Amino acid sequence: MLKEFYIVRHGHPQLGTGIAYDRVPGPPLSDIGRAEAQATAQFLVNRNIEEIYSSPLDRALGTARIISATLDKPLLIDPDLAEHRSDEKFQDVKSRARQFLARIDAEAESTVAIVTHGSPIKAFLQILSFDMIDLTRYVFPNGNHSPTAGVWHASRDMFGAWKLTLAFKPIVVVPTAHTPY
Repeated sequence: MLKEFYIVRHGHPQLGTGIAYDRVPGPPLSDIGRAEAQATAQFLVNRNIEEIYSSPLDRALGTARIISATLDKPLLIDPDLAEHRSDEKFQDVKSRARQFLARIDAEAESTVAIVTHGSPIKAFLQILSFDMIDLTRYVFPNGNHSPTAGVWHASRDMFGAWKLTLAFKPIVVVPTAHTPY
């Protein structure tokens, strides 16, 4: 039974690629996104994570690969973690999230990390809190409830209830161009 897991939003993607955002492959990580993913991986070190699951889209997969390599843990790709497609309703995303949770909860692993997207994160948070979580306190660019490469921690208490905490927001310093005098 799953005791805890870490819900990671992908790092910052490359913008202006012309690649559809909601379909595989989707845009890859930007340099900032790779730095965010590395910071997130460092946060997840020593958290007893046994496996990492990822959306198949490049920005999530790139984030997950950095985390997997840093933690030296297996990486599994799961289509239920994919981005909210333009032809889907939010209830469809929530249904995929429920299916995913049921599958991983039935496994022997006690702590996992998942790398996904804003809409599936919202679905997970609503499902785990029985729609009781107040997400108005957690609004980041584009209406997401997690910053890029941010981490929500979900831990199950002895009664089976989930405690949800926004546990990590990466801070990446972007070097500015030097302007000569």
